[in-house]
Amino acid sequence: MQATPRLVPPTPSSPDAGTDHPVAPERPRGRFSLLAALFCLLALVILAQLLRYQLFQPVLAEEEMVIQEEPNPRGVVVDRHGIPLVVNRYYYRLTATPAHLQTAEDRDIVARQLQETIGLPYEQTIGVLNTYAGSYYAVLSEAISLEEAARIDTLKAELAKTAMVFPLQHVQTVPMTKRYYPQAELTSHLLGFVQLDRGGVTGIEEYYNEFLLKNGAGLLGKPLMPLDSLPVEVRRFIPSTVGKDLMLTIDRTVQWIIREELQRGLAQYKAVAGTIIVMEPHTGAILGLVNLPDYDPNRYELAAYETFNNPAISAQYEPGSVFKVVTMAAALDAGVITPTMIFTDTGSFTIGQRTIYNSNRGASGRVTATYALAQSLNVVTAMIAERMGPELFYRYVRLFGFDEATSVDLSGEIKGQIKTPASSQWSLADLGTNSFGQGLAVTPLQMVNAVAVIANGGALLRPYVVQARIAGDQVLYTEPEVVRRVIKPEAAAMMTQMMVEVVNSPGSNAYVPGYTVAGKSGTAQIPSPEGYVYDETIVSYVGFAPAEDPQFVVLVKMDRPDPELSLWAGETAAPVFRNVTKRLLDHFGIPPDEVRLGAVDGAGE
Repeated sequence: MQATPRLVPPTPSSPDAGTDHPVAPERPRGRFSLLAALFCLLALVILAQLLRYQLFQPVLAEEEMVIQEEPNPRGVVVDRHGIPLVVNRYYYRLTATPAHLQTAEDRDIVARQLQETIGLPYEQTIGVLNTYAGSYYAVLSEAISLEEAARIDTLKAELAKTAMVFPLQHVQTVPMTKRYYPQAELTSHLLGFVQLDRGGVTGIEEYYNEFLLKNGAGLLGKPLMPLDSLPVEVRRFIPSTVGKDLMLTIDRTVQWIIREELQRGLAQYKAVAGTIIVMEPHTGAILGLVNLPDYDPNRYELAAYETFNNPAISAQYEPGSVFKVVTMAAALDAGVITPTMIFTDTGSFTIGQRTIYNSNRGASGRVTATYALAQSLNVVTAMIAERMGPELFYRYVRLFGFDEATSVDLSGEIKGQIKTPASSQWSLADLGTNSFGQGLAVTPLQMVNAVAVIANGGALLRPYVVQARIAGDQVLYTEPEVVRRVIKPEAAAMMTQMMVEVVNSPGSNAYVPGYTVAGKSGTAQIPSPEGYVYDETIVSYVGFAPAEDPQFVVLVKMDRPDPELSLWAGETAAPVFRNVTKRLLDHFGIPPDEVRLGAVDGAGE
């Protein structure tokens, strides 16, 4: 049987004894005090944590954010036919928070796990973790592959299943992009490269640095065209995901041709360096530009610093006799000479305090201006300059653009150096030597742009390498820009015919069978503090084709060919010019004169 519970009546001492409303006994006061103290302590802890995060943690977070901040994504660059020249490759940066790896054992575990998982050397990892033990950010590897990043993330996920806290959780894989140059050395001086801390360095990457950035400058000019105005082949890779892209005037095939021919020329004549530029004379668009030696922009950190500069726009040289086309063209335009004007070459000519000699120290007697150009007679050229006088001669030198930069859209351009009568160091002798390209300094781009004046009928244009800038679905095209009229079309036509006679003269190595080509060679001794170096020269050749309707201008320049082979441009630079010109005529599908001019004549009958 179950026992019946007993009811215990209140004791007499109870204050409610004998009443109808019983009350629970009073709780001890000490418990309330203890609970109150605990709540106060908890509140203080919470308050302290809040203060810590509000006052101190933002500083750490901000520092960490600044350190980890990645560069603004950049757009792609393609050539005139849509062939990629600069693209973005994706990879991962491996980072860690060493301050959260508080023990040597934790750091050891991380280093061993990374070596086992992706082959990252233990010594490399442990060295970084120990060196930056108190830091909230450290780079363990600048670049790991997508597959390697996936293996690390998979391992972290597996470890998280068995432990809430483990050392590897303080290692992060951060997605990154890196500029990749598919053509490698072929376009290095044109494109430049990108450094994470500096942005674009040299070339297109530097000049258009603000535009190529995703959040950079927009299209500031007008008119803007729709995206479908671009050729279909160009739109294979444009617009990119970044949406800020460039289409260049450069033709990758032209670039390949001129680099191959320059390599062959430097090897054949044992020259130490060289430059070739190809330009459209009627627009100023640069079709190709190479310098050797060059470098691989994908591995720029392995290259010598001096190879980063673009000698085509940033290196001065004395052009030598190629400058005679400027002197002759100016004299023709000013009416000082005609192509058939007779001069008497006695082998020497004194101007100022300087006696001028021909390069072969010979005398040619009575000759025409055209013959003097074909035979590259210094004496006759100096006579023509004297007839012009300093004021007229240097006015044309400036008109041809030699006293200013060309304003090409590449970083690092200089303007050359011309000494004029306004300088206290100038003397009348300089007029004589300057007339045939000695005693003044130009850049290869200035020189080829000046010859383009003759090829396009007398106007100086601004050279450029970007044909179109693309932002989203809008396109801004570069329009040819005429800087100024330099000579009259009639003078340009006469000068062209004189340059054709140069190429067609006996013994010329620039002649291209089947085509009428205009050109001129130049051999310049290299100046030194002690004077000109006798057995070291810079050889160059500049010209255009076809002569009656020029489609391209070519400049070939080589530094210091082996004197035992030849010091002269006519024997070194001229053959390279011929080879380049022939291959370009084939590349552009330009028929020989007989076919091309015959078709024109037939159409007019």
